[in-house]
Amino acid sequence: MSQKPKILYIEDNLDTQELIKIFLRQIADIDCSTHADNILQLLAEKDYDLILLDINLPGRIDGTDAIKLIRRDERFKNIPIIAVTAYAMIGDREKFLKMGCNEYISKPFFREELINKVNQILNQKHQIES
Repeated sequence: MSQKPKILYIEDNLDTQELIKIFLRQIADIDCSTHADNILQLLAEKDYDLILLDINLPGRIDGTDAIKLIRRDERFKNIPIIAVTAYAMIGDREKFLKMGCNEYISKPFFREELINKVNQILNQKHQIES
């Protein structure tokens, strides 16, 4: 049996963290953090296959700052990022993709929608690495 992909989810709402864990528990192992202030340290501690990133975060580093830090760091710049955010206006998806995210999902979302996006990104990553 192959090992499940590892996902880092940065989200300040603990209820949303638990919901994501329930949604994805069959397909991935999820680690969570309530802030992005230590994002590079978290990424250095474990080999993550994907980052789910809330954009509106408390602390010194919000989601947009976290994207910039990750993409500037040679060690992590190729880890796929899915923006998970309440920003759902026309143009927001394009803005986050331009910033360096691989995909975008707006809250609230359906379980199947999240699973499909996660599987899509993980399959693309696997194809690139093969």
